[in-house]
Amino acid sequence: MPITYSVDKKQNVVLVTWQGDVTKDDYRAHLRMMLQDPDALRAGRSLVDLRRANVLLSGADLVAIGDAEAVPRLGGRQWRTAVIVSSYVLTTQYGIFVQSENTDCVFLDQAAALAWLVKD
Repeated sequence: MPITYSVDKKQNVVLVTWQGDVTKDDYRAHLRMMLQDPDALRAGRSLVDLRRANVLLSGADLVAIGDAEAVPRLGGRQWRTAVIVSSYVLTTQYGIFVQSENTDCVFLDQAAALAWLVKD
């Protein structure tokens, strides 16, 4: 699987890793699986590491798939995501930007991403 996840119950964070070629179908399947996991839903926040991925979908694809798969499964609950990239070039190339309501943020450093995610 190009996208894997585990739930760190101690920190109450879903740890997601993308590696290799990642397609729209991979992202869709990942969301469906993760959002059926009660522990992931309870966490309500994820640390997504894109540093070893070749992302084969656009920012528009990410939004469309997220709207179709995640929004109905979350049922109005908030989800906060810290995305780790190897270069900020990825953020512009794939349209991965801080989204509305301050629920997503992009980082180069994993420790900084986790600190931001678990604050509050």
